[in-house]
Amino acid sequence: MPGARALLAAVGDEPPPGLAEEYALCVMNAVSGRGDEPEDPGLTARAATLMASLDGPLRLPFTVVLWSLTGGPRLSADDRVRVQLDREPWGLALLDLGLAYQALFAGRAAAAEAGFTRAWKGFQGTGDRWGMANCLDPLAGFAYGRGAYARALALLDEGLVHVRELDAPEETADLLRTRAVVLLAQGASKEAAAHFTRSAALARTAGATDKVAGALRGLGDVARLGGDTARARVHYENALEACAATWFSVGETVRILIGLGRTTAAEGDPDSARDWLAQARAQALESSDGLLLADVADALAAVAGRPERAAELLGAAAGLRGAPLPGDPDVARTTERTRACLSPEAYTQAYERGRRLRSAAVSER
Repeated sequence: MPGARALLAAVGDEPPPGLAEEYALCVMNAVSGRGDEPEDPGLTARAATLMASLDGPLRLPFTVVLWSLTGGPRLSADDRVRVQLDREPWGLALLDLGLAYQALFAGRAAAAEAGFTRAWKGFQGTGDRWGMANCLDPLAGFAYGRGAYARALALLDEGLVHVRELDAPEETADLLRTRAVVLLAQGASKEAAAHFTRSAALARTAGATDKVAGALRGLGDVARLGGDTARARVHYENALEACAATWFSVGETVRILIGLGRTTAAEGDPDSARDWLAQARAQALESSDGLLLADVADALAAVAGRPERAAELLGAAAGLRGAPLPGDPDVARTTERTRACLSPEAYTQAYERGRRLRSAAVSER
């Protein structure tokens, strides 16, 4: 964020005495919110150095969670992190939450879901409603991915109770957006659109422009899946405009480009669709979040010239996520169409090849 960078410039290159954790958080905020300023690789290195220097129990255990999100899935839970969090139950729940996100981004779905479940139980033990809500959202995402929509909605509704009690607009926006995705998969497009609209409004009040973009992208999905490609294009373009140029907006940008690609394909122009998806792939390949490349792979499968290639890309997406995604309507439709064009043996062979190759399969032209 520009404000974090300005503060760092005023304070200097070393943390003030007794404020190393606060200084580290400021560096991480500067890394994760670059605004329109050029990227500074040195900030991430400085954050890593600071985190390595904190060799005792932290006063601000949330620092570990923000660092896991800022640094990405390359990190691991070494002994230093456990010392930083000490034996305090809330800190251990935070550790499980951070490690679950690392596993999620790295495509270790089973480990991620188990980690979010442990963190949820840990936060239940401490009574932390924020923590419980932030576990229920991804857990609902796993249920949605399996097609267990009723379970996903139940988890999200529980999370919404917590964040509404806290009067937390940004977290409420997150849960409403995820709930809208589930509703859309169930065919409740009007209710989904209302959720996306409310999510966008709440995100605006919180100044979370990337989450505004995510909600607008959801409205694009509603229109596209309903056959109104012109309206979908407007929503996606508005989402791109709303998407701030921050680390956290990279994922939204990729998924908006995917939406534009799927829209163009639905309009009968697969070549233009591939151009949009090539842009999405280029950005996803530069990210440490393997889930983005999985989404690109699923979209490329929908416009693949050969059914064998489509099956391979579907397998690559499952490999990158660590699990298939039958609950997603786009993925389900592509899978059904691809299976209809191949024998069971041919489909399985191509799918497993893609699952083994993962990113290499998506990188192929």
